[in-house]
Amino acid sequence: MNSVKAENSYISLFSSGGIGDIGFHDEHFFCIASAELLSKRIEIQRINHIADDNRLICGDLLLPGPFETVLSLAENYMEEKQQPITAVIATPPCQGMSVANHKKGDELKRNSLVVRSIELIQKVKPLVFIFENVPAFMKTICTGQDGINRPIKDEIESDLGATYEFYSHVLQLSNYGSPSSRTRSLTIGVRNDITWVTPLDLFPSKKSAPTLRDLIGDLPRLTEMGQSSEGDVLHSFRPYNKEMRSWIHDLKEGHSAFENKDPLKRPHRVVDGKVIQNVQKNGDKYRRVPWDAVAPCVHTRNDILASQNTIHPEDDRVFSIRELMRMMGVRDDYHWFDSQTDAGSCACMSELKNHALNIRQCLGEAIPVPVTQSIARHISKALTPFLRFSSQRPRRAHVSNWASEAQKCAYVEVSELRKKSLSAYYTEPLIAFSVVKRSLAEYKENRNKAIKILEPSCGSGVFIQILNQFAEFYPIDLDCLDIDAEVIKQVKKRFQTSNNFINLTICRKDFLKDCSEMIHDFDLIIGNPPFGRRKLDKNSAWGKDPELSVRFLRKAVSLAERVAFVLPKAFLHAAYYQDIRNTIASVTDVRHILDFGEFTFHDAKIETIGLVIEVVSDYRKGKNLLKIKSWPQECMAAGPSEYYLDCRFPTWIIYRNSQFDKTVQLLKLGVFRAWRDRKISRRLAVSSGIRVLRGRNIGMNGHLEHDSRDYKVSRSTADSVSSSIARLPGNSKFLAPNLSYNPRVIEFESGKSAVPDGSCAVLYGDLNPESSRTFLSFADSKQFQSFYRIACNYSTRSINIDSCLVYWWGVPKNPKKIH
Repeated sequence: MNSVKAENSYISLFSSGGIGDIGFHDEHFFCIASAELLSKRIEIQRINHIADDNRLICGDLLLPGPFETVLSLAENYMEEKQQPITAVIATPPCQGMSVANHKKGDELKRNSLVVRSIELIQKVKPLVFIFENVPAFMKTICTGQDGINRPIKDEIESDLGATYEFYSHVLQLSNYGSPSSRTRSLTIGVRNDITWVTPLDLFPSKKSAPTLRDLIGDLPRLTEMGQSSEGDVLHSFRPYNKEMRSWIHDLKEGHSAFENKDPLKRPHRVVDGKVIQNVQKNGDKYRRVPWDAVAPCVHTRNDILASQNTIHPEDDRVFSIRELMRMMGVRDDYHWFDSQTDAGSCACMSELKNHALNIRQCLGEAIPVPVTQSIARHISKALTPFLRFSSQRPRRAHVSNWASEAQKCAYVEVSELRKKSLSAYYTEPLIAFSVVKRSLAEYKENRNKAIKILEPSCGSGVFIQILNQFAEFYPIDLDCLDIDAEVIKQVKKRFQTSNNFINLTICRKDFLKDCSEMIHDFDLIIGNPPFGRRKLDKNSAWGKDPELSVRFLRKAVSLAERVAFVLPKAFLHAAYYQDIRNTIASVTDVRHILDFGEFTFHDAKIETIGLVIEVVSDYRKGKNLLKIKSWPQECMAAGPSEYYLDCRFPTWIIYRNSQFDKTVQLLKLGVFRAWRDRKISRRLAVSSGIRVLRGRNIGMNGHLEHDSRDYKVSRSTADSVSSSIARLPGNSKFLAPNLSYNPRVIEFESGKSAVPDGSCAVLYGDLNPESSRTFLSFADSKQFQSFYRIACNYSTRSINIDSCLVYWWGVPKNPKKIH
């Protein structure tokens, strides 16, 4: 199938004057639609060619017309280009969320505009979504799509969490490329199937801001009201009430007019000849900004002395539009109205006055251009260069020039020998991110006490790098182990000299054997332990399980308050994991189960899960809900762990629902046991002999299907298998395909001229003839198929019919109640 190369595109919602869009525009993203309520702000985008005229949508997105127009443009683009949209960026109005707004009324409807953005993201499913807003954004209450009021963070999680991994943090943007101080909440989500990029890969790069002097110190001084710089009307002295000039004239840098000793030089009003002092609601009002500090935050009301940090360091005036443009990273050639003959001049000064307030408000509401440009650049470097589409489904190209540090860790070339001998399969970055994010969520960001973490099988360092990204926000003290000397050498080279950790220790050790001297309590043990089986080791406390991952898990639980591991999905239901399931359910509080399907490894088709558990005392156990997310099914659930990890059943059922429960009530479960042949294989095939039944031969409604790959074995080989089956207890025996998520059975009768190989499971038990007929009919039904897939946790590979999964091959108690 022909693949389509990825192209960068975006939709901008609540785009104002297009300032935030400049970053995407300048990184050559195609604007599919830019939506804004006010026509005068759309006009600014038109003048600057941010998008084609038909893609500039003016109107209220709460109304069907503008919303459907944006959606239609998106759908047409996706159909034409045969690929999804790269990014949706939304900056919904923030007045109701801002602590600077002292005139809040009923802002719930306004705040709920974010829900309209979420709705569009749900419908369009871009590869990335971005929300930028005031610090209180994620905690602010909105009215959800279901009509229920909840914090915006919970609404994003509820509506987008099944399809995206996202991260939100309050950033001081002056540390991330903004030329001015601006504290904002930034949320970035990455679609689940874009596994080679994490949200933190796309966050803006760290970069120190210039001082205000460096930023605007070259501009001419303006000392007279109404004065404009020669050749630049945007650099002008905005007039104000002359009586107010004495309030600020004698101020030194960093001081406020409220600090003046003379009461007549403090902000006041005169009522009936009486001086009434103004109330100082914010400490930075009527304040002269310092030269040698980062430029102040540009607020919406940057046109008045009474607003926050608006007064020039020397001149008795608010900052000019040109100065504000530089504070927001807007290039000098950006035009604001048609009559601008070039970036700094216009037909007449009155024309500027008509637009000045709108320009200033656009600047005060915008995302600084360098911030959006940094995000767009990261998307262009770390996401789309490696992306192709087939039928709009993403396919990652195999390349060697990876962009992000996590990618360089995840896609290290490893020989097949080392992969097999050391189980050296490295986790996709987004998968590791999802586990780390949930593990650290229990800890406060920027807390004083370090979080002590152990990565016991660090491999090429994927988890180390993801933890390193989070260490910008969390104080992390990290120990890393691995048994591979070459791997440890490379990891040390990559991380030892530059990282965000409070402390980082990397050493070659076997977590299961020779690290007793470093054993102490950890806050968290996290990683992707090796998969595979090893011989039992009676001399080791952790060698009593054949599965390596189980050995790691048992030891981790003994050392840490929390454990977060990537594990084989068979952990949920396979018989050889039953004991550890019981242990985990009894001594820990299971907080998260993440079904990754086959998304975890780029070079191996292995189904996995993420398991996040907390070792708790009995009185705390079960206080929190178990949260479940499925990558393959794109769904989430939450509920008491006792429901999904029900001790009455031999397996954990993470997709359990009410319909499943109804079917359970109709069935007698645990009726059968299972057996499989371990002798017959195609290498024993003969030209004339006894037919071998394989899973693919078992059809629906009890029929046997023929296949071109059928084969036969000798009579002696067949007799040996027939004898084994005959010795199985019970009068009823059935054959079922062993590794099929499409369950079906046939009745097996001894003495027939056919025997099953290992691809068939023999179900045996005691059923009377009527129950056998009922079972055969039910096992072929859609109801059982749906029920059994849930019992198998929608697995596609790890579904051997063993002593645990055979439990779910139930017999109806009353055939009339079966649909």
